Amino acid sequence: MKKPETSVVVKKAKPVKQKVQVSRETFEENLHELYWCEKQLAGLLPDFSKRATSYELTSAIEAHLAVTENQIVRLIHVFDAIGERAVGKNCQDITDIIEQFPVAATEPGYERDTAIINCCQKIMEYEIKTYTMLQIAAQKLKEELASEFLATAVKEEKNTYSRLTEISLSSIYFDAAS
Repeated sequence: MKKPETSVVVKKAKPVKQKVQVSRETFEENLHELYWCEKQLAGLLPDFSKRATSYELTSAIEAHLAVTENQIVRLIHVFDAIGERAVGKNCQDITDIIEQFPVAATEPGYERDTAIINCCQKIMEYEIKTYTMLQIAAQKLKEELASEFLATAVKEEKNTYSRLTEISLSSIYFDAAS
């Protein structure tokens, strides 16, 4: 006996356009936290560079330190453009990440280099997310200069994140397998 054929009609849901509300207060608060984050990173990276055992990792950290210092200068310009003082605000997320990866407590070599990469990449994930969110907010708030500076930082953070991934997949993990 043949079963009756049934057909199911699936209607595609129409995309819901939501207006994203961007408050200047939230934008500025996140900007102050990001500024604090970059300042912390500028203090942390030289220590990571000294503790790293891989030449490639040391070079990548030193290159990102220069990028971070430029980002701090650009953030000061963003603050100037929006009429705010460049003052950092403690960011608990970054403090937690730094505490999560006690680099100084690790053994030199593979273990320490891995801890450094993991800590840097966790911070960069936060920065990429925050810079992206701030760039969108700056566009919505018609802060074009801020938006451009923030977009540049997103690219820089993504580039360094990719570089650290390449290092961890090549030399550091290769050395660990030897």
